Amino acid sequence: MSKTETHTVDAVEYESETPLRVQADWSGTETLDSAITCAISRATDASVTELAPLYEYMDPDALHEFVASMRDRETETSITFQYEGHDVTVRGDGEILVWPPR
Repeated sequence: MSKTETHTVDAVEYESETPLRVQADWSGTETLDSAITCAISRATDASVTELAPLYEYMDPDALHEFVASMRDRETETSITFQYEGHDVTVRGDGEILVWPPR
């Protein structure tokens, strides 16, 4: 039996299972788009090729610019958006959280 927890992200409360957490490697060759798509693939048990392109949910260029600016900040910053029915939170430290559908 799984434990239900309450999480708050960007003033939105989730009463659900703990989110899937993925650590993106900003210093490697993996792109942000790829890291997010792979995280959603793991969360949904769908092949990456079965998922809609990220650009149908979010402007990838704007997302890349925002995340790049987050890395230079002293405070913890994140952005949350919907992708394939899940809320996805990207943090400046490279952590990607995929929340179960509400």
